[in-house]
Amino acid sequence: MNQFLSAPVTDAQRQRDALLGVLVGLARSTVNEPKTEDTDRVLTSGLRLAADPDAAEDALRRMYHIVETEKHRVAPNCAICTMRCGNTDNYDLARLWAAPEDIRTLKLRLLAAVFRLAQGRPDARAQEVIDQALFVLAEDWDEELLAPVVKRAEDCCAG
Repeated sequence: MNQFLSAPVTDAQRQRDALLGVLVGLARSTVNEPKTEDTDRVLTSGLRLAADPDAAEDALRRMYHIVETEKHRVAPNCAICTMRCGNTDNYDLARLWAAPEDIRTLKLRLLAAVFRLAQGRPDARAQEVIDQALFVLAEDWDEELLAPVVKRAEDCCAG
């Protein structure tokens, strides 16, 4: 597992968490709205940058804005909705860092698998796993529900 996946202490780490949060928001926006021709590319580019422990804060910030723009392209009405459901909200990774250790460990394994899947050009199956994993990160699931999703992502990495 990537050693840099821990609660943020630097500005760059906080920006990485913000980027991961908006990536979750983008993935969740595609549940009820169709992806654009750019959505998968934006997701994987953002994940590759987030997986780079040496990514510069400015690069992370620029990618955050690219992902946020894509999220608004996918679900344009969500930004101005007066009856907010929260389905496309960005994930606050403070929830992950504050989660019980067993849940946090599973979610970090899931995130590590997503990082590995995003390194190449994910095929349709891998992209589906990425989308599902990002969606699940924001869910308050217990070990029993999380474990099969983590296994599926790790199995997809193995081939």
